[in-house]
Amino acid sequence: MFKKLRNRLILMNLGITSIVILVTFSVIYLVSTRTANDRPPISMEMNAEFDAGTEKIIATTIREEKQAAAKDLLVALIVSGLAIEVAVAIISYFLAEEAIKPVREAYQSQKIFIANASHEIKTPLAAIAANLEAADIHDNKWIANIETETAKLTALNAELLTLARTDLVTNSQATEADLALVVRETLKSFNPRMQNLKISEKISKTEKVKINREDFTQILSILLDNAVKYAGTKVQVELNAHQLTVKNDGAKISKKDLPHIFERFYQADKSAEGVGLGLSIAKSLAERNGWKLSAESQALTSFTLEF
Repeated sequence: MFKKLRNRLILMNLGITSIVILVTFSVIYLVSTRTANDRPPISMEMNAEFDAGTEKIIATTIREEKQAAAKDLLVALIVSGLAIEVAVAIISYFLAEEAIKPVREAYQSQKIFIANASHEIKTPLAAIAANLEAADIHDNKWIANIETETAKLTALNAELLTLARTDLVTNSQATEADLALVVRETLKSFNPRMQNLKISEKISKTEKVKINREDFTQILSILLDNAVKYAGTKVQVELNAHQLTVKNDGAKISKKDLPHIFERFYQADKSAEGVGLGLSIAKSLAERNGWKLSAESQALTSFTLEF
């Protein structure tokens, strides 16, 4: 995120500098060449007369010298412009780094706080859930409400903790994994939630690949959870050597919402449960591993992970 911000600042500085250089150097070139072209003939400057042959030779020589001088000036301006651009790029890099340093430190502190707070909240939530289960009180709507809200808080806390850890941990541990087996095992864990849906699998047999299995599984789980939540009647899962796609036949995502669905806390469907962290977590995990996660909504809404 901060790398993109730094690059954006550098590009903005280079863009402004390029415009200033282009306008300034164009004016210098045009004024210089026009001044040279507007000079009177050499005979008038020297208040002398030459025969036709001599004057023609002098005029030709002067014209060639003007052309050569204009060419040299143009080359000098281009070289100077490039040198200024390089200097501005280097200076902008260090200035951008200094400018975003406080923001980066504040962001890191915020993430550490969220991670620590989520970890501390996890314990009392687990205690509340355990006590409710131990109480074994049935047919009580108030207790049922407490259990439901506790489950929501537990899920939200887990998402916040995952999000914080994703931002704080930048390295990715890769091991060999059979992705076809990973996808089938993950699908099996979703079977209770998919009983009313038609599941279509297109899983190509692949060799074991070196990959962060934990991150891949979590992304797949998030995409499946999203598909099950919004599907109408069917969910499709496709896997080949370097691509995973999860599709559903739910309501289409509007063109206005589609560019924002991976943003934190963004929800295209305001009435849906959750706070809009799942897809953001999936995107962060993908970027941490150098993978690409994209979405499109046409006949089916599909999420594609390229790894």
